[in-house]
Amino acid sequence: MAPAKINFAEIKVKGPFNPEEVVLFDNGQQRSMRYLTPQMRTAVRALGFGGVGQYAVLRGTRATLRVAGGQPVFLFAVPSNAQPESYFTLANFATRDNGTREVIVGGGYMSYSTGVNKDRVVPTTVAMLPDQSKAPKNYTLYAATVNAPLKAGEYAIIFYSSQVRGAAFAQVNGDSYFDFGID
Repeated sequence: MAPAKINFAEIKVKGPFNPEEVVLFDNGQQRSMRYLTPQMRTAVRALGFGGVGQYAVLRGTRATLRVAGGQPVFLFAVPSNAQPESYFTLANFATRDNGTREVIVGGGYMSYSTGVNKDRVVPTTVAMLPDQSKAPKNYTLYAATVNAPLKAGEYAIIFYSSQVRGAAFAQVNGDSYFDFGID
């Protein structure tokens, strides 16, 4: 799939940028997203013979933040010594009958792998903002957009803040999930 184009002319950074923030640009509107931390659920299949899976579980069947367009742009700060592609993932969440949204973030049978399952990862294009004047010290501002319009569903941008050393997210030991949905 061809990388999407990001229109930097539409991105206006207001004031100094907070590294704990994601700004959503959608149909000409600019909104700050709020993160939440998931509950982690581990499932052992067939008494362990079927392997194990770990799931990130978000409360509720719908995100509060609803996106009108299928091609949103996200603005965020990444530590200057991190590669943006390894710092975040955009994932599609499954809505469960128990009133939650979840995505598998690890599992295996004879070995254990971490990360969102590839069938739930939404391909994105990431580009560094040309103007870095509002970037926090030791951070770089990036914009990301999806490579193809999103379908109706529940999504989240997952920041792997638990794996980044330094001042990111006040050194909280947990990843941050910025959830949104499309109707």
